[in-house]
Amino acid sequence: MKKSLVFIVFIIFCTALAGCAMPGIKSVKNPKPGTIFREAGFEPAGDITEEYKLGPADVVEVRVWGYEDLKQVIAVPPNGVPTVYPIGKVKASDLTPTELQEKIAERLSKFVKEIPSVTVTVLEYNYYRIYVLGAVNKPGLYQFKGRMTALEAIALAGNYDDSRAALKRVQVVRVDKDDPTTAQVITLDIKRLIHSGDVSQDIKLYPNDIVFVPSSFVASVNKIISEIMPSIQTIFYVDRLVND
Repeated sequence: MKKSLVFIVFIIFCTALAGCAMPGIKSVKNPKPGTIFREAGFEPAGDITEEYKLGPADVVEVRVWGYEDLKQVIAVPPNGVPTVYPIGKVKASDLTPTELQEKIAERLSKFVKEIPSVTVTVLEYNYYRIYVLGAVNKPGLYQFKGRMTALEAIALAGNYDDSRAALKRVQVVRVDKDDPTTAQVITLDIKRLIHSGDVSQDIKLYPNDIVFVPSSFVASVNKIISEIMPSIQTIFYVDRLVND
């Protein structure tokens, strides 16, 4: 994990410098709607169709219409298999709420006369995280709440620092989950999104994405390092808490 974080630091360092290139990283500047997003592995915010997948520590509410006594709030345990009354243990990790409710309904059909109508609602998103770094008011680690875009992540981090944020070159870094030595980087013109309503400049995020808002002026490499290091130290601190 720490090697991955070092790699993440290097990615952000490189993307902060104009003309920096690195094998395994695909950089796309000022994307347009359509294929260029998909070629880079990203999609416009308007194309959000994937449903959130549950993980350990997420909290859901299960409701069975017509059976008020079966309403229950369940926290997904570390093994991803919570106990649902009255059917017992049900695997929830890596399932969407829709998939989980279908599985519960199928199992419940053995206990009730009619085919039950089950609804699973996520009450707390606790498993997945995103990082928001750079010229935002509260850089750090944030809960990934299912459907979230780059602009929403910036707002979650207390919005950008208006006096120094370079909104025309906000970067989203996505490390390959199967190969942590590679990543994709995309540059967004958030200023154009805000002032012109160009929604092509906003993209949906995935768990563990990094949103980096650079400063409007970086005079030297030392300046870049001094800006990024406080946020990077936070990531290493969280990593130690998780892995110790």
